[in-house]
Amino acid sequence: MASLNRVLFTQDTILKQEPVQSGQLPSTKQQNIPLGTLLVLKSYEIPAAHSEYYKLSLEDIQFKGFSSNWYAFGKHAKIIPDEITPVTNIQAIATKQQAKNTVNIIVDRQSVGNKQGFLKLVFNADTIIKRQPVDSKVLNDQSKQAIPGGTELILFTDKPDNNNIVKFTLQDNHLKFNLKDIEFKGFSKDWFVFTQHVGIQRVD
Repeated sequence: MASLNRVLFTQDTILKQEPVQSGQLPSTKQQNIPLGTLLVLKSYEIPAAHSEYYKLSLEDIQFKGFSSNWYAFGKHAKIIPDEITPVTNIQAIATKQQAKNTVNIIVDRQSVGNKQGFLKLVFNADTIIKRQPVDSKVLNDQSKQAIPGGTELILFTDKPDNNNIVKFTLQDNHLKFNLKDIEFKGFSKDWFVFTQHVGIQRVD
């Protein structure tokens, strides 16, 4: 698969439209980003002299209506120029399981503790996340968001049950999911994505 420039966020942080303290900016010019998020870059600039911030232009994705001129604190972000390694997709996992309307992801309950954001949605291919599990062509722009392959987004989920299982709903060949901290088109919850295009992994 092709090599891409991506940015990995190594701790919970805030993307900002200006390289200043977040307290100096309105909420419309900043976006919370959870630890483990990996975003595909159109371009980036390393911190210049006397600057502590990467300047980022995102591929396809927009936060608060902006895809370019985002700034990330250099100590919270790492540029990854590696090839994408696809992970086992949800359809392949679900095919091996009995239930047709759910997929089970095994997560050690003890290792999670009280932590949230322990699973990530890994995009193996360019795709579209949608507010309904239907063909994206029938949805308006407010009900869908293009996501480039190589993106990894942190999920908001239930804790693992006593059998160390986190369940996800499947509907019409789509996975239903909720995102931690990040919103697209004003929504973080109840998104759908085609099961062949994504996998789910533990956050390192």
